[in-house]
Amino acid sequence: MKNRISQWVSRGALATMAMLAISACTDDHFDIKNTIGSDKTLWETIESNPNLSDFAGILKRTKVLSNENDHKSTITAAELLNQSQSFTMWAPVNGSFNAKTWNDTLDAAAKYAALGTPEGRTKALDISYYVWSQLVGNHIARFNHEGYTGKQEIKMMNQKNAIYSGDKFSSIPVQGSTQVASNGSLHLLNGVAPFAYNIYDYLGYYPQFSSVNNLIASRTEIDTLWNRSTPGALNEKGQMVYVDTVVSRRNEILNFARASIRNEDSTYVALIPTNEAWLQAKEKIGRILKYGQRYSYEWNGADFNRKTLKDQFRLDAPTKADPKMTLADSLQQHVTEQNIAVNMFFAPYYMRNIDGKDSAQLNNYVNHADSLVATSGVVFYNSAADGKGTNSAQNPVLAGITPYRASNGYIYRLTKYDLDPAYAWVQKVEYLMGRSGFFVILNTNNVRSASGKGTFITLNESNYNEYRAKTDEAGNEIKDADGNVVMTGVKGDIATNTYVRFQIDNIQSEMVVNLRLPQVFSTRYEVELVMVPSKTDLNFGDVDDERVVFSAKVLDDEGKEIEFTDEDGKATKTITIDQEEKDAKGNPQFDQSKVNTIKLGKYIEFPKCYRGLPSGIDSFPRLVITMPKKRRSDKKIRCSALNIVALVLKPYRGN
Repeated sequence: MKNRISQWVSRGALATMAMLAISACTDDHFDIKNTIGSDKTLWETIESNPNLSDFAGILKRTKVLSNENDHKSTITAAELLNQSQSFTMWAPVNGSFNAKTWNDTLDAAAKYAALGTPEGRTKALDISYYVWSQLVGNHIARFNHEGYTGKQEIKMMNQKNAIYSGDKFSSIPVQGSTQVASNGSLHLLNGVAPFAYNIYDYLGYYPQFSSVNNLIASRTEIDTLWNRSTPGALNEKGQMVYVDTVVSRRNEILNFARASIRNEDSTYVALIPTNEAWLQAKEKIGRILKYGQRYSYEWNGADFNRKTLKDQFRLDAPTKADPKMTLADSLQQHVTEQNIAVNMFFAPYYMRNIDGKDSAQLNNYVNHADSLVATSGVVFYNSAADGKGTNSAQNPVLAGITPYRASNGYIYRLTKYDLDPAYAWVQKVEYLMGRSGFFVILNTNNVRSASGKGTFITLNESNYNEYRAKTDEAGNEIKDADGNVVMTGVKGDIATNTYVRFQIDNIQSEMVVNLRLPQVFSTRYEVELVMVPSKTDLNFGDVDDERVVFSAKVLDDEGKEIEFTDEDGKATKTITIDQEEKDAKGNPQFDQSKVNTIKLGKYIEFPKCYRGLPSGIDSFPRLVITMPKKRRSDKKIRCSALNIVALVLKPYRGN
């Protein structure tokens, strides 16, 4: 709406409007009855005062609107103030505000309404609501609030909270004494009370937020509900003119964000990029959302059904709007902008042990917390957090920024976009094989398993070879020569006490396991496998001599190999893990005495994004694990099984 009205609302009308600092709310209402004074109504009192003629003219033209969709209202503010209900009016005197600008605005509304079209009526309603909310409704309160009750916080009819102290109203001086009417009281003001911008309002008011605001406005859907609208007569062009047009509005971005930033009774913190920072954000977030020209999809258990050029999901065609832009470019732009805008808002109910009404406490938490959870659910980690305390390190993204107080929270204006996707959008994902195995395990070859997806192991008291003191036949702890207790079993925790065992079936052939890598961004990830030795399950005996060895590679949806970067910074298509080899610290690459976290190289970078594809396009890369067959020189196979607890993808946060 604010975009639509900006073309006819002059800057002069906005010049007197500024952010208000609003103190804590109160539910107290003072409805003071008129026992002495005039028998005139508020409207009659205003109309008879020549010093209020400018404001009176606007009151006669402004409809009372409960919200921006209030298409049924017909009563004007003047008519409202002439009723027997009780009100308090703070009216700006002639010469203290730009009445012509507001009348020009109302003229624009009348011109649109006269068109008789749904579009015209919608624009007229937008403009009318603007005048009601920012001017007229900002000066009227229900009930009779007289100055002698002391300093009050008053709920105005536009749902804003205003401070009245007897001699000032929202920081504007009150002129003269209170005038008592039959249905309330009238106070004269030496100016227009500043409009208390909430976060939504401020998006449209602050020029440097125009990029974000234009995007949010463009995602507003307005539907005309014809079955609920009242038809009138045909105009001279044969078009139906509706007496009453019912419209419905919804905003895609704010709905996804789950942020009611227009609600005066809520509290939010908003991290909003300025226009310059918006461009930086699009470039930075766009890197993790680079879509490919085509995708194979529809996994059949062995391969993708739709993998030929004619069957793939294609994004290489030019868009109709811009032939220089492909569908992949368009999708990247759409998803990038939406991801930035949806994840700008934070609410106290996601913050630990704070009072959201305490501004100092709230902003201290925002600046120093180890993580912030957006209303959308995305977690933003503080890259400077040391992990030792919640409020230990200043978040570098917010360093040096003074928050602006809105009527329903605080706004951090990001003049540069330092949010790193690796600390927000790219989250750690852990697939526990005992729970997610049937989803993650695509297929296997040469694995001894009825399901073809390995053997699902559940550990319990009878089969879990837990880490414990070694005992003799009498149950006494065995100690070494130095008097230390000798330990046995497998050291470390196993999530959910489950894992999947992949045991080779024919030792004369390689064993292959394919694991799904779903919903990855076009960025760098660390890939880890959490594994245990076979002896973890007592049913498989003590197999200390089993030497774990396997290789791993990653294939994209078209079967092309994606290179890892190894710990030395070199590109390699295959990572080999061999228990007989040492890692950089001199330890075996696999330890038979504990739960192992095996890191596959330093990181892998996916060249295209698999997240945000249309529904039904289930495309993904896959991790291929290969265990070698028995060599001729071996007396027995070096490794007979791989026992995988979890597959872990972590955002790479190195340089």
